[in-house]
Amino acid sequence: MSDKDVIGFIGVGYMGHGMAHNIMKGGYPLVIKGNKNRVPVDDLVNSGARESQDLADLVAQCDVIHMCLSNSPQVENIIFGAGGILENAKKGLIVIDCTTADPTSTTGIADAMAEKGMHFVDAPLGRTPKEAAEGTLDAMIGASDALFERIKPIIQCWSGNIIHVGPLGAG
Repeated sequence: MSDKDVIGFIGVGYMGHGMAHNIMKGGYPLVIKGNKNRVPVDDLVNSGARESQDLADLVAQCDVIHMCLSNSPQVENIIFGAGGILENAKKGLIVIDCTTADPTSTTGIADAMAEKGMHFVDAPLGRTPKEAAEGTLDAMIGASDALFERIKPIIQCWSGNIIHVGPLGAG
């Protein structure tokens, strides 16, 4: 049994697939949300990840959840939608959003999560799927100092250049 946080991952596409692999290489238990493209999902499961039954199942198992999605409306759906994170998460959950997102949306999500005792981090990425697979992405982290220190060991699994750019919304 690992004493490390259980990490969830939503969005195991071009960037997320490599990031998720590197999280497992870092020794973290990983739970993923499947998607229509079964190739990266099956690859991660065959490498030791667990696939959740649904979003509520993933949220129930995880201490920290990464999201690597296409846009803010997708993030909002995962957070606020029926069966989503806000509806199912426990106090203390940390969500690290690696989506290139709208800052207004990011701060609104963070406020809603904070009301329920959860934490939201904006962590947009730089570089390509090649660097995601190599674990050398650039990460611009928007979070409080304490939260940044808490998540830094996880981010070091997939980023070779971590920049704490300031509080939430600065990423």
